[in-house]
Amino acid sequence: MLGSRYRGRRKGVAVREGSVEQARREARLTLAQVAAGQLTRTAIHLIEKGRTKPSMETLEQIARQTRKPIEYFLIPDSPAFAERQTQLSELERLTAVRELQKVVDMGLALLKQQWSAADAALIHFSIGQALCRLVRPAEALQHLKLARGEFERLGDEPMAVEALDWESSSLGLLDDPEALPLASEALERCRKLEPKAPLVEARILGHIAGMYVIAHSWVLAVRYYEAAAATASGVKDLQLLAKMHHGLGVAYQRMQQPSTARQHFDKALALYSIESDLSAVYRVEIDLGDLLLQQGQLDSAEQHLLKALAGSNEWNLDRRGVGYILTNLGEVHMRRGEHAKARDYLEQALEVTETVRERIVLANAHILLGQLDERTGRPRMSDEHFESAIRILEELEMPERLRDAHMDYAELLDARHDIAAGSGHWKRAAEIGKLASLGLRWADGQAERKASAGPSGAA
Repeated sequence: MLGSRYRGRRKGVAVREGSVEQARREARLTLAQVAAGQLTRTAIHLIEKGRTKPSMETLEQIARQTRKPIEYFLIPDSPAFAERQTQLSELERLTAVRELQKVVDMGLALLKQQWSAADAALIHFSIGQALCRLVRPAEALQHLKLARGEFERLGDEPMAVEALDWESSSLGLLDDPEALPLASEALERCRKLEPKAPLVEARILGHIAGMYVIAHSWVLAVRYYEAAAATASGVKDLQLLAKMHHGLGVAYQRMQQPSTARQHFDKALALYSIESDLSAVYRVEIDLGDLLLQQGQLDSAEQHLLKALAGSNEWNLDRRGVGYILTNLGEVHMRRGEHAKARDYLEQALEVTETVRERIVLANAHILLGQLDERTGRPRMSDEHFESAIRILEELEMPERLRDAHMDYAELLDARHDIAAGSGHWKRAAEIGKLASLGLRWADGQAERKASAGPSGAA
């Protein structure tokens, strides 16, 4: 038994006088029930009367049986109490320096110990936040919902708002239509906090802006990013300010304002460099490469994309981003007429995107391979790639991309002198565009009313 086996081997922990007996009586347990076959009743009795000090392992057993946190028994400022506070501080430090996997590993290990409700909620929150940043949203939600529920029960509104924000971000990564309403609720509750929490408000505004980017609501995205940037600038948070300029660059790029987009990307790069956030630097390099590719600056685009690819390998960035880089590099070489290199990059992109199920990038890689196969005299393979891309985009219900895929295929078929087939795809592209403007979607040749799942009700 623990009471005899470890006596004299484990250092005793000083406990608050009377706390063990009080916890047992409040839980309405007998000495034997607290011992639970792991300790002797005598050992529990001696600990209650202060005649012996329990080891930390024994105290954890008592805490489990009485359903009390370890802190309930410890004397403030005792070595054991200080050790637990040191553990929480280390978890906070790992979060600050973005050692995300270490946060998850340490947090899960800490949860095996007994903690106060408030500390357990903080640990769950740290794990959930890290998992969201690691793009593991389903796992993140499990911890964030637990954390938010506990914060709300304890009346800790500032932390409840933060948990709600990260919960909405996790839902956004899952393309859940509840993401934006939840983020809007977080923003509303944040603005009611006293004292004010401008950093949290800026981050929520940025998350909402990102959701509008995904929904292709560029004007709203710019509005929220600018509000977030103004808030972040007021509190001199360079890291958050960099993120907002990065988001503005993406939004302006999609609005076909490349010069403005480039200005924001350059600001983001400078700010991220000041903060030594190299993983973020490489993500901006990806977007700069994409911007320059759209402008036809192939050499400059390739430089940025290769730098991003090297950085993604060095920093183990999300493989979804790797597929995007490889697809763009394939397009760079295809535009140059370097077909072998283009094929190599695009086939790598297919492999990566199929693995991580980044289906939008997968569809784009299929379209580019379809164009490449047509140029290199493989029309049957070209047709198969376009059919795959169209099927993916139909399943994803992305009318703009689906329309463009039909148009690209129609142009290819016209050049092949297959006028009838080309005409069919031109017709489908026109119909899809018209239906999208009416709030309908194209599905297997039929018009269907599209469920309202886009951004709405934002403050």
